[in-house]
Amino acid sequence: MAKDKGGMMKAETDWAAIAKLRWVVLILMGWVIFGAYYAYDSVSPIADFIMRDMGLSRAQYGLLFSFYYLPNFIMVLVGGILLDRIGIRRAGGLFVSLCALGVLMTAVASGRSFAVMLAGRLLYGLGSESLIITQNKILSKWFRGKELALAFGLNLTVARLGTFAALNSAARIQALSGSWKLAIWVSAVIMFLSLALFFIYSGLDRSKEKFFPAQALTSAEEKIVIKDIFAFRPSFWFVSLLCMTFYSAIFPFTAFSTVFLQSKFGFSAVKGGFYTSLVITGTMIFTPLFGFLVDRIGKRATMMIIGSVLLVPVHTSLALTPFAPAAAMVVLGIAFSLVPAAMWPAIPIMVEEKRLGTAFGLMTLIQNVGLTLFNWLAGKITDLSGGNYRNTILMFAGLGLVGFLFALLLRQAACREGSRIELPSHQAQV
Repeated sequence: MAKDKGGMMKAETDWAAIAKLRWVVLILMGWVIFGAYYAYDSVSPIADFIMRDMGLSRAQYGLLFSFYYLPNFIMVLVGGILLDRIGIRRAGGLFVSLCALGVLMTAVASGRSFAVMLAGRLLYGLGSESLIITQNKILSKWFRGKELALAFGLNLTVARLGTFAALNSAARIQALSGSWKLAIWVSAVIMFLSLALFFIYSGLDRSKEKFFPAQALTSAEEKIVIKDIFAFRPSFWFVSLLCMTFYSAIFPFTAFSTVFLQSKFGFSAVKGGFYTSLVITGTMIFTPLFGFLVDRIGKRATMMIIGSVLLVPVHTSLALTPFAPAAAMVVLGIAFSLVPAAMWPAIPIMVEEKRLGTAFGLMTLIQNVGLTLFNWLAGKITDLSGGNYRNTILMFAGLGLVGFLFALLLRQAACREGSRIELPSHQAQV
């Protein structure tokens, strides 16, 4: 009996130690993803300089983002398989290394070869999206049944801080140094710091396995098989299509928004980058708050409906009215907080654990199909409109409307299926 009591006390101690470790894991992974997001957005505020210096059209510039998403039609599923076959540490190490090498290649080729820059962005995208899936699996592993939505929200806040930093620093680096290429080199340095942080996490995860019993924290990996794709319910497909349309109305917009604001309002590159960063500022403030709210009250599908419909008046206002863009950018940031704070933590509730890797990979694949298409289409529509962004911004408003319809269908399907996504986390994940 005393032996059993001692074992129980040791298990409680192990659980307490792991409870503390999960917050360290959250901090480490947040800053790893900070570097990936910084690298993605570092070219946006210097778009005008890149196009002028290298003689690119807007459609060609849009390829810097399309090439990022191009390999992820397949790689996100391959990445999920690798995560399950060789483990989070080795697969994640591979993905973050691809990110660092890709950003370095883009920096080396800046101003010299646009083809090599595109190859670098492709290599970076090959790793980055799978790294995000790795992060999702890590958080789902360490926070299951606990503060999962809050963890996702806080992680997204640090990720958006990477975008915020890029939007506010890249043009300033160019202005101070006279070289837009230096801004891309800075992103390469930051990405290599993220590489180092991931290997620190790997050491922490390895030490956890050494010092804590296996039952303290499940480390078994789910097996991904292709037939699992056909086992997903309609609610999963609706949330995946919502993910595609929602992000396609956000990320291509932020990719072009600095030059759009310069064109419509006569802003400088620095001022345009600052106004674009207001979107990110909103997410940094509201995403963890909405994540905390989701954990307490649920209503995930309802929050996705509200966040999606907010895109319609925001983009319509930017396209058709002369109103100053500050308020629209802040509201866009609120929408950009509502949907992700509810959407990503809903997946571990909607999908059984053994299919979780497949779900994240497939959902990201669908998202990237849209982002590849709409990044290119945004530039093409603007070129066909003679440099006027009105029709492009209206396209984003239309995507918001379609996303709103998918969110409604998601809630209806979830009700029919008996899904728990509208319940608080402690009831939804048992």
